[in-house]
Amino acid sequence: MKIKYILVCVLTVCLSCITNKKETKTEENSKEEVTEVLENNPVIRHVRTADPSAHVWKDGKVWMYTSGDKEGAVNYNTMDGYRAFSSTDMVNWKDHGEVLHSKDISWGVPGWMWAPTAIYKNNKYYLLYPHSVKGNKDDMRCGVAVSDVPEGPFKDMGWIDGVEGQWLDPCVFTDDDGKTYLYWGVREPKVALLKDNLLALAEKPRTIDYGYKNFFEASYMHKYNGKYYFSYNAGLGGFYAMGDNPYGPFEYKGGLNPKQRQDHHSIVNYKGQDYFFYHWQNWNGGSKFSRNTCIEYLYYNEDGTIKEIYATKEGVQKIK
Repeated sequence: MKIKYILVCVLTVCLSCITNKKETKTEENSKEEVTEVLENNPVIRHVRTADPSAHVWKDGKVWMYTSGDKEGAVNYNTMDGYRAFSSTDMVNWKDHGEVLHSKDISWGVPGWMWAPTAIYKNNKYYLLYPHSVKGNKDDMRCGVAVSDVPEGPFKDMGWIDGVEGQWLDPCVFTDDDGKTYLYWGVREPKVALLKDNLLALAEKPRTIDYGYKNFFEASYMHKYNGKYYFSYNAGLGGFYAMGDNPYGPFEYKGGLNPKQRQDHHSIVNYKGQDYFFYHWQNWNGGSKFSRNTCIEYLYYNEDGTIKEIYATKEGVQKIK
């Protein structure tokens, strides 16, 4: 009996050890999986991307159009080739390749393909983008390219008359009434209604009153609960103002992502959640001229203001 009892005890202890080892291993695996899931920024790592222009098109996917930084670049002049990416879960992005390159544009120089914006209108997809005619920042034009499908390729249609000068960083916004506005400018933001063909302004440009004096570049417009949000890069992070119409005047509200030196953002609501797209230089071996696209959650306060956003390696989680 004693021998049987001892054998039973030994077996019990052994089984317990095996179980504990399995549980420990499972816990370790769980921790590894959580760590892997949490670090989703940058969302694009196989190429350098910047200036993400995010949109939810009629196919139910999130589409993102980015400019193309070069590895080891020492300035922005070599930026070339806009790319399209799509996703249904915010973490896994399909690269559709280059959709427009400077070699496809007859009126410009190689490179100098800076921050694009996009729009679906007239049953077609359009890219609006800044590009240099002669190879300097003072002769940029706002080009327009069109495609029948969101993944391109896009065909250049020329530029918008009356929109020129230093780096433009255009943003195109269509209001609920179907009217489409163009925002652009450096150091002094401008806005104007666009004609339906998107190739000409329908009015004289207006200077935007946003209630402050720190605008530098990267105008962006979105709408939430009937309010218009004009946001931008101040050179030391993103800031914003709110108004009652797309022209303003806007009431300055302060920082959007003020702690992040680099910022060129866009905002979408997808499946009930708001997301903030931006680029960042510090991760994935990046630099000031070799940047990476990232995403964070965006939340509104009860009064409609936006909670400050901070760059994180965690980013956003996969939509199940």
